[in-house]
Amino acid sequence: PDLIDGVVTVGEQPPPPLAPRFIRGDINASGKVDISDFTFLGDYLFHSAPVPPCLDAGDVDDNGILDLKDGIYLIDYLFKGSTQPPPPYPVPGIDPTEDRLDCLNPPPA
Repeated sequence: PDLIDGVVTVGEQPPPPLAPRFIRGDINASGKVDISDFTFLGDYLFHSAPVPPCLDAGDVDDNGILDLKDGIYLIDYLFKGSTQPPPPYPVPGIDPTEDRLDCLNPPPA
């Protein structure tokens, strides 16, 4: 038997916590990807604005780093028709890649 959260369980383990769901590129967690996400990212990176609710959503190129390249990727997609962001996009989902970014306050699924 194991003692987990004050409950003794025999032979069963609690299910793992659910991974947060988000839309890649929806940096301000508005439920859509648009120019306001680029502005939100720029304010965070260069003007000490609050941390985005989901850092993974801001990692538009999915390289595991949140930086200006993500903003450029987003602008190129929105206005030049470049490659769309990797999954989860365009609908909410979980991040299929492992990295150190996470969602502190994931948007509602």
